Amino acid sequence: MSTLTIEPTYRVVLGETELCRILLVGVGGTGSTLALFLAGLAYHAQQLGVAVELTLVDPDIVTEGNVGRQAFAPAEARNGGVAKATSLALRLNAAYGLDIVAWPVSYEAELGARWYQGRRRGAACQHLIIGCVDSRTGRQEIAKTVGAHHGRIWALDSGNERTSGQVLIGNQTDVEGIRLDPLGLCSGLPSPYLQEPGLLEPAAEAQPLSCAGLALAQEQSLMVNRLAAAIAAQYVTAFVLQRQVTQLGTYFNLDPTVMTPCLITRAALENGCPITNPPHS
Repeated sequence: MSTLTIEPTYRVVLGETELCRILLVGVGGTGSTLALFLAGLAYHAQQLGVAVELTLVDPDIVTEGNVGRQAFAPAEARNGGVAKATSLALRLNAAYGLDIVAWPVSYEAELGARWYQGRRRGAACQHLIIGCVDSRTGRQEIAKTVGAHHGRIWALDSGNERTSGQVLIGNQTDVEGIRLDPLGLCSGLPSPYLQEPGLLEPAAEAQPLSCAGLALAQEQSLMVNRLAAAIAAQYVTAFVLQRQVTQLGTYFNLDPTVMTPCLITRAALENGCPITNPPHS
């Protein structure tokens, strides 16, 4: 008779903080929907006495092709369109009475450094960068930001293809520093770009269309971005309200419908990224 082995799972406890600072990079297919979720979360957190500072980054303007496939209305695409980040920030601030900031520019690591330096001095803050970008270049810049801050900035990356995708979270580029203890606690997680190095590699074939273009051509499910946003929002909710991270990531598919979490286990940490020396207890 074979023996059933149940592998212990771990979680990262973030500790008490005065402020959660969130930088959302990309407010297109997934990001625009996620921005709606994050604004609602920020409002709810405010009622509970938890401060959330939200900044939106995206250089693109709203076009007719975005309407219906992203969280934008026809009026926003008229007269040459408006900046996606600016439009979302204005709408959500008006709806919830928040102070969401818009940066209608391309993301670069230098921008991330300036954002981090804008934190309240002396305040206990958690920092989270959320990447909802199509390009390897954008992800590479986010990865540089995470690497330069040695675990002080968490990164959540959301990506998808036609009907499938993944949401990954982590904060460490030096995986040898990750520790597991007998109480079920983990000191940190490998960044999304260590978990899936392919996210930073040039695609074998350039994607000719944006998410909106793919959806318009019926090459991408209308719901895949919305599902990715919902999963990402759940991770952020746990990050902000429960102040913990309990999974490395979630992989999903809409055809057939299936969702697979990647729990934090020793095996997942050893096999899910290129760790030379396994984490030590």
